[in-house]
Amino acid sequence: MIPSQCPRHAARLAMALAATLAVAGCADEEGFQANMGRLGMTPRYQFFQLEALSLINTQKTITDHIATLVTGRDCSTPRAQREGVWCVDWPGAPPPPPQVYCYQSLARPSCYSQPYNEGNDRLIGFVAAPLMR
Repeated sequence: MIPSQCPRHAARLAMALAATLAVAGCADEEGFQANMGRLGMTPRYQFFQLEALSLINTQKTITDHIATLVTGRDCSTPRAQREGVWCVDWPGAPPPPPQVYCYQSLARPSCYSQPYNEGNDRLIGFVAAPLMR
């Protein structure tokens, strides 16, 4: 997903971050820390939980998401471990499918990339290439 082509994704990410920060401002710091400490959930432990959740759901760490937003490239720590490259350019759009012209013949239809204007073959199908924007 290319960030510049998906403003809704960036808007959802910004809203989730704003909602998280807004809710975090309502917490009673001393009571919250005491309850989390009793459960064994220190801030470091909470960060590692968020990191694992991000990695499981998006195959990217939190740092990868920040680097992707800053650089505009696709950054991924798991890919860096596998392939040795941390940030890569977003893949381009796939090439459009070619036009196809199909004609009735004796056995099976014959298909060509250009119109076939010889003989008495009858055009039975045409798949146009999509319009380029």
